[in-house]
Amino acid sequence: MKTTHIIGFVSILFLLAACDGHPGFEPEIAQQVAAAQIDPDAALAEKVEKAIGLGNGSLAYGVEVTATDGKVELWGTVDSTAARKRFEVTAAGVVGVRAVANHIRVDPGA
Repeated sequence: MKTTHIIGFVSILFLLAACDGHPGFEPEIAQQVAAAQIDPDAALAEKVEKAIGLGNGSLAYGVEVTATDGKVELWGTVDSTAARKRFEVTAAGVVGVRAVANHIRVDPGA
C-alpha cells in the first residue's frame, strides 16, 4: 500500500472521528466530505441557501450566504424586517450552523 493511500485513509478516519464528536454534524455529510473532498463551508452555505429558499426561484431577494467554520453570514437587501428576521431564524436552524451574522439591509422599495 502506498504512503499516500495510508495518509489519505488515516485523514478520513480522523475527520470522521472529529465529526462524530460534534453534535449537529451529520455522519453522512462527514463521509461525503471525506470521500469527495467537498469544501464543508461551501456545503453548509448551500444547505442554508436551500433552507431559506434561494436557488429555487421562489424568492426575488438578492441574498448571499457565506460560511466559515460553522459561522454563517447573510448579505443582501430585503423589503421588510420580517423577511430579514425570517432569513436569520431559518439559517440558525440548519444543522451544522453554529452562529449567524445577519448583514441583510432592509429597503422597503426592494
